[in-house]
Amino acid sequence: MKRILHLIPHLSTGGCPQFAYDLLRKTKDTTDAYVVEYAFIAWDYVVQRNRIIDLMKDRFYSLGEQKEQLFDIIDTIKPDVIHIQEFPEYFMDDEIARKLYDKNREYVIVETSHDSGFNPANKRFFSDHLALISQWQIDKFKDYDIPITLLESDIEYKTKTQNQREEGLLKLGLDPNKKHVLNVGLFTSGKNQGELINYARDLQHLPIEFHFIGNQAPNFQDYWEPLMHDLPPNCKIWGERSDTGNFYAAADLFVFTSTWELNPIVIKECLSWNLPILMRRLEPYKDFYDLDPLVSYLSKDGMF
Repeated sequence: MKRILHLIPHLSTGGCPQFAYDLLRKTKDTTDAYVVEYAFIAWDYVVQRNRIIDLMKDRFYSLGEQKEQLFDIIDTIKPDVIHIQEFPEYFMDDEIARKLYDKNREYVIVETSHDSGFNPANKRFFSDHLALISQWQIDKFKDYDIPITLLESDIEYKTKTQNQREEGLLKLGLDPNKKHVLNVGLFTSGKNQGELINYARDLQHLPIEFHFIGNQAPNFQDYWEPLMHDLPPNCKIWGERSDTGNFYAAADLFVFTSTWELNPIVIKECLSWNLPILMRRLEPYKDFYDLDPLVSYLSKDGMF
């Protein structure tokens, strides 16, 4: 059984921590796994962090200010593989990265990236293997002289029943006589919740409510704060939630107005709940969702 140390930049709510949690959950019985959190950002957004800690127990480590502690952990664990959940150029101190990527290392390094904006020409540290989450990424980095594997999130299909919808509505206190539109994501300009809020403003005359799940981090306050000052009454902001399943069960439609994505897990979570999706057709998706009957695309100019 391979001993794998999963090195994760941070575990604040987002796609990377959710991907890491799903991977750990699915491989916990076939690998000898450990987790190191490179930086702990805040106590406010810890849904995935708590899930990973609960899963890993005493195999979870969080580095403090002294990042050199990473090498003490490596010396203790002696991993066969170090799986890094983002390119080190994005988050790792150069001194730490140089030592970690030493040519005489006794472990294999695997990298997974969750960002679509990295320029291949900017790569300075090279792993033994890339495990990338989309075919678009593989095409982008294919000229590296490194083996590449596709490691994308699965769609874990569930059976969504009318009873589940009714239970979801009841648990959330939602009106069963209205249609409910869902959006999930960190409030940022790239996630573009403002566009959906504008649609909601135009549809106030209809029995529709719009629900937004996702944290409002202080570093993106310039984006989300003006939206909160002019929010139409048919919109509800729920913040970070650990019970997203209730929302997927209760919703009638998922609208994803994001303009900057790679391979978002939330789309696959919606499909797993048999929830219709209206979203942009972004280049990194390639043609993956084109034939899915649950997926419809926004026009370039928006919904209308």
